[in-house]
Amino acid sequence: MKKRVSSLRQKIFWLRDSVKGNPIKTELNSTQKLLNNSVPDSFSMQSSLEHLLQHAVTTTDFYKGCNLLNGLDSFPIINKNTIRDHFDEFKSSKYDVSKCRKVSTSGSTGSPFSVYHNKEKIKKNIADNIYFSEKSNYQLGDFLVYVKIWSDTFSFKKKLDFQLKNMHPLSVFNLSDNEIKAFVSRLNKQSSEVCFIGYASCFEKICKYLDKLKENPITFKTKSIITISEALNDYTRHSVRKYFGIQPLSRYSNNENGIIAQQIEEGDLKFKINDSSYVVEIFDLNSDKKLNYGERGRIVVTDLYNWATPLVRYDTGDVGVMQLDDNKRPYFTEVSGRKLDLLYDTKGNLVPSHLSAKLCKYGKYKQFQLVQKTKNMYQVNLNTDTKIDEEELVKEYKSYFGSDAEIKINYVDDIPLLNSGKRREVVNEYYNSNQLNG
Repeated sequence: MKKRVSSLRQKIFWLRDSVKGNPIKTELNSTQKLLNNSVPDSFSMQSSLEHLLQHAVTTTDFYKGCNLLNGLDSFPIINKNTIRDHFDEFKSSKYDVSKCRKVSTSGSTGSPFSVYHNKEKIKKNIADNIYFSEKSNYQLGDFLVYVKIWSDTFSFKKKLDFQLKNMHPLSVFNLSDNEIKAFVSRLNKQSSEVCFIGYASCFEKICKYLDKLKENPITFKTKSIITISEALNDYTRHSVRKYFGIQPLSRYSNNENGIIAQQIEEGDLKFKINDSSYVVEIFDLNSDKKLNYGERGRIVVTDLYNWATPLVRYDTGDVGVMQLDDNKRPYFTEVSGRKLDLLYDTKGNLVPSHLSAKLCKYGKYKQFQLVQKTKNMYQVNLNTDTKIDEEELVKEYKSYFGSDAEIKINYVDDIPLLNSGKRREVVNEYYNSNQLNG
C-alpha cells in the first residue's frame, strides 16, 4: 500500500510537469545525458559557459568591464562578501527580480547574503536533485526524513507541502537522547522504507546515542541516507553503516548554487562533480593562483544556470582536491565543506553547531561567529553597525547552553580569516580535537 502511495506521488509530480510542457523532465533528460556519459561533453559545456559569460558582461554592472577574449581567465574571483557589498551590481538587467526566487544563506564563513534564482535555474536545481537523489536510491515520493534547521512553527501551506512530498522535518534542535529514542520508536512503526537527508553532525549525534545502548533499537528498513553541509567523517560513515544497515553518501551543495558534487556509489569515496550545472576550479589557499589536479585548494565554481544573479568564479569558502579519471573527467577526492567545530552545553552535552544560524534573526551582519571559551562561557562576535536585542539573544542561547551559561556579546570590525581563506562561524576553544573525537 505504501509503495503504491509513493508511486502515486511520483505519477502526480510528472503529470503536473507534463501539463506545464515537461520543463523539469526536459532538464532531467539533459542532465542524465551529460552526467551519465563517461566522457565529458566539452562542446556543450563550453557553449553553456560562453553564453553565460556573454550574458554576465552585457547585462550586469559588476562584470561589464571583463574581456571575453580570454574566457574565464578574464573574470575575477568573487566571494560572499563581494556579492553582499555589490549586491545590486550582480543583478542582470534582463530579469525582473520580483519574478525570481530570492535565496538567502547564513553563510558558512559568517557572512550572510542573498542571490536571485531565475526560473531556468530553479528547474535545473530540481532536475539535479532528482538525478543525484536517485543515485543514492531515493525515488520521488519515498518517505523522507529531512534533518536540518527548521522554523519553530510551520504554516498550514508548509505542512501540506510536507505531506504532499511525503517528507518529515526533523529539527537539529530536537536530538536529545529522549527525543532520538522517541523518534526511532516512531519510525519502527513505519511500514514503508525510510530515506534520510541531513547534516552529517546530526547522524554522528544519533550514532553516539546508539553507542550507549546494549543493542540496536532500529527495526525499520533504511533505503537511502545522504549527508549534507559538513564533511562525513569515518566514525559517522562506519557507525551509520552499522546501525542503519546502509552506506551513507556525502553530498556537497550550498543554498546559493545547488548540488555541486556527490558520492554516488557505496564504498567509493569519490565525489561526482555536477559539471552539467557548474564549471569547477581549484585555487591556491592564499592567492589567486589556479592549481593543478591533485593539489588542495579553494573550491571556485561558475554557475551555468543562474542568469538572474550571475556567479562567475565564485569562491564557495570550501576546500577540496580534484583529480581526473581515465576519461579525463574531473572528480573530487576530498571536500572540506562547512565543517564546524562541535559545541557543548554547560553539562558537557553536544548541541547543534548550526544553532549559530539562529543569530540571523537578531539583525543583519557583515560577519558573525559563535565561540565556546570554557565549559560554561560563550562569546558571540558580531560585525555590525547596529546594536541588537542582547537580552533576548542571551535568553534564547541560555536555553541551548544552560541557565548557568555566561554569554558575552562582542561588536567587532572584522573576524580574521584562516589560512584557507575561510572564517570559522563556530569555534570551540575549550574542547580540543582529541576530546571531540575520542
